[in-house]
Amino acid sequence: MPTHKPTLLDRLLHRARPEPARRETVFPPDFLAQLERLRIAALKALGGGLREGHRLGAYKGGQLEFHGHRDYSPGDELRYLDWNGYARLGRPYIKEFAREESGVLHIALDATASMRIGSPAKFTFARRAAALFTHVALASRDAAHISLMRNANAADHFPKRGARATIRHYLAFLDRSETDAEQYSDPVQLVGQDSDPVRNSAWRAWTAAFLQRGSPRGGIIFIGDFWEEEQTIAASISLLTQAGFDVSAIHTLAREELEPPAEGETLAHSIEDGAQTPLWFGPGMPARYTTELEKHRAAIESIFRRRCGRYLFAPSDTPLEKVLLNTLRQRRWLT
Repeated sequence: MPTHKPTLLDRLLHRARPEPARRETVFPPDFLAQLERLRIAALKALGGGLREGHRLGAYKGGQLEFHGHRDYSPGDELRYLDWNGYARLGRPYIKEFAREESGVLHIALDATASMRIGSPAKFTFARRAAALFTHVALASRDAAHISLMRNANAADHFPKRGARATIRHYLAFLDRSETDAEQYSDPVQLVGQDSDPVRNSAWRAWTAAFLQRGSPRGGIIFIGDFWEEEQTIAASISLLTQAGFDVSAIHTLAREELEPPAEGETLAHSIEDGAQTPLWFGPGMPARYTTELEKHRAAIESIFRRRCGRYLFAPSDTPLEKVLLNTLRQRRWLT
C-alpha cells in the first residue's frame, strides 16, 4: 500500500520494530500527593502564597484584576512593565493580575502509535504531564478538559459535557487511556484503507472535532512528539488561534529518537503505517540526522512562538520536578 513519508531523513521511521506494549506504572500510589507537593513548591518558588490563586498562564478565562507588583525577570512581557514606577524608582517592576472568574484549560494528548517509544514511554510522560497541569488548574478552581489525538477513528475526551470530576477521576481516565498501537494489532489499520495523508492526519481530525464540539474558549496545551508534517500542524494551530484559543506545546521525544543512528545499514520500520525502508548511515549521516531533527524541533517551536504560544521541549525521561519547577517557571507558564 502506498504510504506518505514526511521529509526529515525519513523521520517518521524508527530504527527498529518497537518492543511489545508493556504496561508501565503511570501513576504510583503517592502520585497525587507528589502533584500537590510540586504545586506548593512552585508557588513558593514564585514568591506566592497558597491563597493567591496562581493559574496557568497558558490560557484565558474571566476578567483581569490588578494583583500587585513583582521584580522584573528576563523574559517577562514588556507590556506588563510598570513604566511609571520605573521612571520614579529606577527599578523595573512587573504588574501582576489575577482572574476574577474561572478559566478553561484544554489538554490535547497525543495517543498515536509513535508515543509508545521510550523508557518511560512518551505516552507515559505525556499522561503524567497532563495530570500535573490538570491538578494545577483544578486547584485554581478552573475547568480542565482532556482529549486524545488519534489516527484511528476513536475520539476520547474527558469529562463528558456537563459532568463533574475530581482529580482522581482524571487520573483514572489517563491511566486507562491507550495509544493506537495498543488497541489495534494491524498497523495498516491505524490509517484505514485510505492512504491520503490529509484525511488520515490525527491533527486535522482532532482540530475539526474540537471546533465542532463548540469547546469553551480558553487555552490548549498540546503534549506529544509532533511527528507530523509541519504545515499540517501550522494549519491546525492557525484555525485554533483564529477561533480565539491560546495554544501551547510540550514537545517530548524518547532518548532513542534523540541519539543519531549508528553507522551502517538499518531497516527502519514505521510503527504508524507499517512501512519498512532500508537506510544506509554513512560517516556523515549521524550528524545530518541530528541537524535535521533539530530543524524539525525548531520549526515546531516557531509555529507556536509566531502565534504568541508557549513551547517546551522535554525528553520523555524528564522528571516532573524539572518540568514544573525549572522549565515552567523560567518560561512563565505558571503566573
